[in-house]
Amino acid sequence: MSKFTEGYGTRALCVVVLASTCLWGASSYAGTDEDAVKAALSGYHAALNTKDPAKLEAFWAHDDEVTDVEPTTKTIAVGWDAVKKNIEGYFPVFTELKVEQADGPHIQIKGDMASSVGIAKAEAKMKDGNAFTGTVFESDVFEKRDGTWLLVSHVASRVPE
Repeated sequence: MSKFTEGYGTRALCVVVLASTCLWGASSYAGTDEDAVKAALSGYHAALNTKDPAKLEAFWAHDDEVTDVEPTTKTIAVGWDAVKKNIEGYFPVFTELKVEQADGPHIQIKGDMASSVGIAKAEAKMKDGNAFTGTVFESDVFEKRDGTWLLVSHVASRVPE
């Protein structure tokens, strides 16, 4: 059994089930919440483009249940300390990074939870001289805390060309 399934499987499964429920369940929501989630996602992309991990921190909940998977990571970061480390380790390989929404975001909101899926276009230049241009599937779960929509789960996967 992997470390993930031993220690984190239940929490991750709950996030996936919640995201699926939000995505596929019927929901009604106020336009202001949808606009706020879109703004949070747009802000997250803008922060990514700066390659400054500190700018991403404001978009995340800082607790033990947050999860993050980036296109190049091989594990699931669970808990704020692991997510922060994941984010900090992601940027040093890039000299340039540009991420922008290409499709979506497709947002569903239920109460204080929101899910978003979409496709982003990514362009990157690595320090080793290699370049990447492609599409990335993103799945995000947000929780509204004290009136602010914060990321509690982010999964970004390269889409095969």
